[in-house]
Amino acid sequence: MLMITHTWVLKEFLGAGGLNEDNLDLFTYNIAPDILCFHKTITPELTHGISRFRILPSGHKKASFVHFHLLTDDIAHYGKIGDRLGNDFIPDSDGYSYVKGRQLIQPVHDFHKSIGNELSYRQTVYRAHIIIEMAFDLVLYEKHEAHDLVNLFYEALNHTVSYKITGLSRTLEWLYGIERAVIIEAMQQGLAACTLKRINRFMNMEGRICLYIDKFGLDKNDDDTRTGIRDLMLQGMALIIDYKEFIYPTFQAIRDSGFINPL
Repeated sequence: MLMITHTWVLKEFLGAGGLNEDNLDLFTYNIAPDILCFHKTITPELTHGISRFRILPSGHKKASFVHFHLLTDDIAHYGKIGDRLGNDFIPDSDGYSYVKGRQLIQPVHDFHKSIGNELSYRQTVYRAHIIIEMAFDLVLYEKHEAHDLVNLFYEALNHTVSYKITGLSRTLEWLYGIERAVIIEAMQQGLAACTLKRINRFMNMEGRICLYIDKFGLDKNDDDTRTGIRDLMLQGMALIIDYKEFIYPTFQAIRDSGFINPL
């Protein structure tokens, strides 16, 4: 799932009590597995491949919300929670984004074939799930959730980097074994990249099309490519119009996993 979606999931989980200045940094811990990857030496395989159930000492309890991100990803990608699932690719998994994406497999294959970019089955499944994840953000935005979520995401990241970076870097150093100086640099790079202007530029159909083109190296100047991606994104949005159905099974699975909320 993408960072705005992760922010939405945690906001719903915490409820009104989670939205205060004391707890803003929890939203940064929650998106840390993605933000850290802005640094050239840190990979998603590292940030998403750790144990989801590591015992947290008193000084690092907020790492629980890094775990929360990984548990949410597990449900989205695999339909279940398991230790160290994060590096596996399972095309026929029961994860939310893959189940929803199955109806896009043929359209994605046909689109890429039409532009001379025929894909394998595994590549097609992967891209179908990416369409679902990108469409999820757009549906949130259309429902007027993401307007507030973008502000919450940025406010939390800015607040944490400005005022709570010492505690965050200590905990992430302990959790990941990455030097604190590198963590601080990564978070600063993430903040610089995730400005409100830049985030909002991608929170629309044209922004999603550009993200897909950039991610998979397609021709941004080809009208057929842009039209095809738009059609896929609209199909993806139609598949997840009842997007809130993702929330409740996810929360139940997280609670059943033994996740401990330190608040």
